[in-house]
Amino acid sequence: MSVANPYEPHFTADGPVAFVGREDVFAFFRQHLVGAPLAHGLVLIGRAGLGKSALLHQLERQIDERYRPCIIRLGTLDLAGEDRLLAALVEAIHATLEGTGASTYRLPDWPAPAEDGTPPDLRGWFKADYLAVTMSALRLRHLLLVFDDAHLLFDAIDQGRLPGDLFAYFADLLAAYDRLALVFALDTTHEDRVLGTELLSDPSLHIRLGELSRADTERLVREPVAGMLDYEDEVVEGILSLAGGHPFLLHSVCRLLFRRSEERHHAGPITAHDLTAVHTAALDQADEIFSPLWRALTPNERYSLIALVRLDEEAPGEAFSFDVVRGWLLGAGYALNKTQLAAALRGLGYNGLAIAQADTYALPARLIAEWVRAIAGQPPAQPSRPRLRLRQAAPLGGLALVLVVVIALGAAALGGFFGGEDTEDVPATGAPTVTLALNLEATRQTDLATQTEQARPTATPTITYTPSLTATPSETPTPTITVTPSPTPTNTPSVTPSLTATPRAQRTPQPTRTPITLAPTITPTLLPTNTPRPSVAPTLDPGG
Repeated sequence: MSVANPYEPHFTADGPVAFVGREDVFAFFRQHLVGAPLAHGLVLIGRAGLGKSALLHQLERQIDERYRPCIIRLGTLDLAGEDRLLAALVEAIHATLEGTGASTYRLPDWPAPAEDGTPPDLRGWFKADYLAVTMSALRLRHLLLVFDDAHLLFDAIDQGRLPGDLFAYFADLLAAYDRLALVFALDTTHEDRVLGTELLSDPSLHIRLGELSRADTERLVREPVAGMLDYEDEVVEGILSLAGGHPFLLHSVCRLLFRRSEERHHAGPITAHDLTAVHTAALDQADEIFSPLWRALTPNERYSLIALVRLDEEAPGEAFSFDVVRGWLLGAGYALNKTQLAAALRGLGYNGLAIAQADTYALPARLIAEWVRAIAGQPPAQPSRPRLRLRQAAPLGGLALVLVVVIALGAAALGGFFGGEDTEDVPATGAPTVTLALNLEATRQTDLATQTEQARPTATPTITYTPSLTATPSETPTPTITVTPSPTPTNTPSVTPSLTATPRAQRTPQPTRTPITLAPTITPTLLPTNTPRPSVAPTLDPGG
């Protein structure tokens, strides 16, 4: 006879339920539901996959029978408006009364619009009419309205699909009926919003869901299949090492193992070979849990998680001190100070990605390390000081060359090397022809070198630009200024400037005046050139 698989990572109310532990959470509800009426809602906070929905469906078996839980699964609703939400409440309450055996014939019908088309006051009708009849039908029992995935209410409010005063309306309902209590189960991503909402602002009425204890984890693996199939001892240890105390991961691995055992009609125990065979599929399913967590991590938290993963590769299953983690980060070039690292490790612990014990830190599940390694990418960029890259330095070199040429031309003009309209006022000096040589070939070679350096795949060398005015032979058109004394003896010497461009190789004579030497050296340094990189082959990118 075929037996249904008792393991289910995605909880379904009508499916088989393998549930263990959580005695502390049930004790919390029993404590606060007994006594004076509550003025605030009870809040259950937990990350995805920790079993909030499964726990809420266990409440009926764990609390005083006078309290009748009515669960509204918001994840299955279209919260397009408040009327949809109130309709879901009406339907859920009706089903709860029927399950309790209470009379439902007196429950009022959904109100119709007025004759003039005015929509009905649904809030007033639900509070004054529907809940009044409901509480009467329950007699002395209490109604416990339980909102599963209550963070979706915040999302709908933010998007304008539900009114902003919705939680204030819930508070009015709570104040109107002493035998009414409200429970909100939500994801940790909205924990800050809870404290800012008056109805949910009492922290003494909050409880946070964590991973299962070691004993409960082993029970969850063994008990659902007791008497049907067995696990070899090392397989149970392997499952606990892979999944830790995370219910979703445990159900995922065990469900895959159960299917494998089904294929051979549960003949023989589940072996280490079976665990190896389902490993890849379990890692794929773990992505559903880890991807949202990874996206929500800060860069420092990602660096710290990578450090734990790399350290775990060298010593699997070990816990590492704060100084060891920080030492790895510094050695890999990630300059996190102690305060930043402490905050990052706390964030990892909050998200269930690290466990802290006596100032040591470890990974709670092997699947975490394997998932991080599986998202192979480039190593995270070092958040260090800005560096002057080659592509930034190249324009500076070109600008310097232009500046040198302009300065040289200006100096030549000031020195009288170029004639102009007022040369008649300049007495003849009888000086030989003066040639201002611009080494265009050197300039071209410098530009070529700049382009070559820009194309290099690395920015490690230091590049020095040394443009200068040189007196070297060149095979370039050379503008020549010739000063020819007038052969006519006059009181005022006549100067006839001649500008010629003679392409010839020549030794350029130096001017008789003090030579101008312009040889600025611009040395853009690429920093840092010796940034330490991870000692192991970097394969992880905390981006994205």
